[in-house]
Amino acid sequence: MSGTARPGDPDRETANRETVNREAADPDPAPAEPEGGESACWLDRVCADCGAIQDTAPFARCARCGAPRE
Repeated sequence: MSGTARPGDPDRETANRETVNREAADPDPAPAEPEGGESACWLDRVCADCGAIQDTAPFARCARCGAPRE
């Protein structure tokens, strides 16, 4: 009777153990993280001349190129 799994068969026991271990390790997988970046708008911190992002908003002059804010 080759190919027939019987109770106590080592292959069957290994398969059952692996299934139980997998379910016990992660019973309820967490939902996937949503994709995307910053939701806040940083446009008020971007220098129109050089594209540098400033540390503060509003800014009077660009810290990198010295251009006045438009």
